[in-house]
Amino acid sequence: MKTKRILITLDLCYGLNVMLYECGLTKQQISIDSPALKELSLREFCMLTKKKILSADGMTPDKLSFIERLLAEYSLRLDMPDTELEAYLNQYYQENPEEKKFYDLCDRMCGINPDTNTDSHSATTMEEVPAFDEERFRQELNREFHRNPFNGTRISDLEWLRYQTVRVAYLNQPWYIRWFCSPKARMNRAIVDAFRVHEIFCLLATEDCIESERWHFENREIKSSL
Repeated sequence: MKTKRILITLDLCYGLNVMLYECGLTKQQISIDSPALKELSLREFCMLTKKKILSADGMTPDKLSFIERLLAEYSLRLDMPDTELEAYLNQYYQENPEEKKFYDLCDRMCGINPDTNTDSHSATTMEEVPAFDEERFRQELNREFHRNPFNGTRISDLEWLRYQTVRVAYLNQPWYIRWFCSPKARMNRAIVDAFRVHEIFCLLATEDCIESERWHFENREIKSSL
């Protein structure tokens, strides 16, 4: 039987509840009350000792015992050395190469060099020049849309943005929707949410376009009279 593994760079609360859902141990959600623990990833949590975790606010022996049982389902435990966790992460990426490609692409877009990064979501090495200049892209896109948001050269980009909105809406749905709704129902909900977002966006973009054209018209009249 294939060993269960999970991406240990996930946030602690989210990662635990993903494991809980996949194992089907209970329908209850695991909640972490301590602010210090909430900020940790699964990897950082597994490096802590049992004594250290029990000293955190809201952590009881019964809750920790259940979490240990859940970690054991995925070949994880408390007080794991960093080298063992790194090997675990590398094995996960070997078994899920598409995820590795995706996270490396995200790192490059954010200016992070994945080849010198031991943890894609923690300690990072920044490149001097980002692979993607997000600020410049936003400025150019904003200028182009304000010129005319519905001209022929931008329609394809508008549809691409709509697709990205649907994708983000689908991936960021609340846990109870992911648990109890079918993929088809989740997709329908994401499409409706994206439609509402872009309906407001088009309305605001049209208003900005009108204001931009009015400003240029008024300044043109001023310049012509000088």
